[in-house]
Amino acid sequence: MSKAVINTLEKYAPNLVAIREQLTGRTADENMIKGQLEVEADTYCTPLLNKRIYELKRVHLQLLEKRNDLSSQFLNSRMEQKRPSDEMIEQLDTVEMQILILEKAIHKKQEQNRQLSHSVERNFIDHPFISSSSPNEVTLKKKRKGNGVLEMNKTGFRNLFYQNGNGKVLLPSDARNMLGIFKMWEQKGKNKEFAFEFRELLKCVQADINGGEYEALHDSLDNLGKTSIVMEEYYDAEAKKRRRTKIHNPFQSVEIDRDSNQAYVKLSDDLFKNLLLGNVVSISISLFNDLATPTSKNLYLVVVNKTKDKEFILEVEPLIGHLGINSNEKSKAYSLLKASFEELQNFDVIQSFKILKNGRTPVKIIFQPSDWLLQENNYEEQLLIDNETTPIYI
Repeated sequence: MSKAVINTLEKYAPNLVAIREQLTGRTADENMIKGQLEVEADTYCTPLLNKRIYELKRVHLQLLEKRNDLSSQFLNSRMEQKRPSDEMIEQLDTVEMQILILEKAIHKKQEQNRQLSHSVERNFIDHPFISSSSPNEVTLKKKRKGNGVLEMNKTGFRNLFYQNGNGKVLLPSDARNMLGIFKMWEQKGKNKEFAFEFRELLKCVQADINGGEYEALHDSLDNLGKTSIVMEEYYDAEAKKRRRTKIHNPFQSVEIDRDSNQAYVKLSDDLFKNLLLGNVVSISISLFNDLATPTSKNLYLVVVNKTKDKEFILEVEPLIGHLGINSNEKSKAYSLLKASFEELQNFDVIQSFKILKNGRTPVKIIFQPSDWLLQENNYEEQLLIDNETTPIYI
C-alpha cells in the first residue's frame, strides 16, 4: 500500500471511530450518524487530493479485502458463540472509517478532474513542443552539436525546429511545470516579467512540496529557459493568421536562485501577446497528474486542443510524431497510442474511439469527446460512432 496514503488514513480514521462512538451514545438514528460521519470524513480526505486516483483506488481495493477478511473472522466468532475480541472490533471499525475517508477522496478527485483549472498557450500544443519520451542516448548524441546543444526537426501536425542548450528534450513533466508558469503569470498580474517561489508553483500544479520536487523543478525551469524554437505555423492571435516564427526562446529569460528557491521569468513578445489575447486552451491539472503514462498526458493536451477546433479524426503517423513517441518498433508505438486512448476513455475525457486500419496498419483514429468536455467547449454536435474500440478496416 502507498505509505503516504496509509499514514493519512491511520492519522484520521481513529478520530472518526471516536466520533461514531460519541454519536452512538447519543442517538440510535443510523442515518443521522452516517450523515455526520460523512461530513467529518469530507474534511479529513483533503490531504489525499494531491495523490493520484489510481493510487487511492488501489489502497481502497486492498482495504476492502481487509474488511472482508475481518468481517469473516467476526462472523465466525459469532457462529461459534464466541465474543469477538476488542482488538478485532477496533480493527474493523478503523478499517470502515479508512474506507469512508478514501471513498470521499476518490469522489472529490473525480469531480476535481473535470475542473478546467489551468491554461496553456495553444501553439505549444499545435506544434510538437513536448515529447512523450526521450530518444535513446545514441540518437541524442548524433543530434547534439560539439557544444552539447541538441538540435532537432520535430514533425507532427505542424513542424517545429527545436534547440535545447542542455541537450535534452522537454517531457510531460516539463509540460506540468510550464502549466504552472502560465498559472503564475495569471496570479502575478499577467505581466511580461514576473517572479515566484518554487513552493508557489509546486502548490499550483498540485505537487508535493519536498526536496526531490524542488530539484526536479530547478532542472525543468532551466530546460525550459534554454529551449529555442522555430514554429512553422505559429498562430498570431493579433493578426489572426499563421506565420513562421524566427528562432526564439518562448521563455525569453529564466533566472533561478537555488539558494532562495525562487525564479524570475520573462516571456517572449509573441507568447506574452497571445496569452493576453486569450489564445489558450484549458485543462485539468488534477487529471493531467492522474494520468499514468507520459504518452497519455501528452495525448490529453492534444485531445482537448483538437476538441476546441472540432477536429475528431487524427492521422496516426503524424500523431505519433507529434506526441514524440520514440520507439524503434512501430507496433510498440501503436500499442502505446492505443493504451493512451483507452486511459483517456477510462478517465472520461473521451466517450469512445475507433482505429481505422489499412490491412493491419493503423492509419486514423476517430475519437468522441465526453459530454462534459464538449460542453466546456460549447460544442453540442457529436460524432456517431459506437462505444467500442474495435477497428474499422479501409
